Amino acid sequence: MAKRKSTRVEMNRPIDIQGARGSSQGVVRDFSPGGCRIQQADPKVNCGMRVTLRISLPDRIDPIEIKPAVVTWVGTDAFGVEFLSLSTDTRARVKAVYALLLEAQTAHESERVISLPGVSWTSPSAK
Repeated sequence: MAKRKSTRVEMNRPIDIQGARGSSQGVVRDFSPGGCRIQQADPKVNCGMRVTLRISLPDRIDPIEIKPAVVTWVGTDAFGVEFLSLSTDTRARVKAVYALLLEAQTAHESERVISLPGVSWTSPSAK
């Protein structure tokens, strides 16, 4: 399996998928400038299938259309797609949203509190 070009960021956004077998809906679970993972019960896609995606990104009300995208893997309840060729405007929007989500996810990670069971912290003045 090829290594990813970009780190994926977590996402939970609705998506419409249009392909040779009709249209369906799913949820984008992770996202990068080069592709995404789509959660969908019993996906009706095959590896290599080209699809058109309409994703409601968090930056605007109007969804973004990505075509073509190609299905790269299929699981029982999800599948992955690679964005093949994006217009200049679409690429700029995808990269801007990705950068914001990556920054928010990274900040979120660094602000996590780690607690260790059985360890109590007391201030020196409490002794």
